[in-house]
Amino acid sequence: MALTAPYEFLDLQDGQVLITRVVAFDQGDATITRRGAAQGKVVKVVRLHVPSTDKPTVPAYWDISATTVFQTLLGLLPSIVAGRSWLRIQKFGVAPSARFQVSIMPPAYAGPAQIGAQNL
Repeated sequence: MALTAPYEFLDLQDGQVLITRVVAFDQGDATITRRGAAQGKVVKVVRLHVPSTDKPTVPAYWDISATTVFQTLLGLLPSIVAGRSWLRIQKFGVAPSARFQVSIMPPAYAGPAQIGAQNL
């Protein structure tokens, strides 16, 4: 299934963190075109629908295409959505060798949402 545009790809820098709630998620394909490329490339994407209070700009979702985090997210997202938990993603390194740490915040965490902060 192809996800519809617009795409809102999460672009964390080395060491940066995203902490957000996820109210729903979709899985699908997106066609991306790199600068200078003649053709687009189809990539797998997980779209995280988040509350507008966590991401005050539209659209109220993040698209994540990093293959090193894709399966981990798909495994955790059903329990995160059902439990109304906070998701934490931290990036280590730079593409193409970047890695991610994905976790569910402790139940006592009451916010706020964060994006871009270091080492939370």
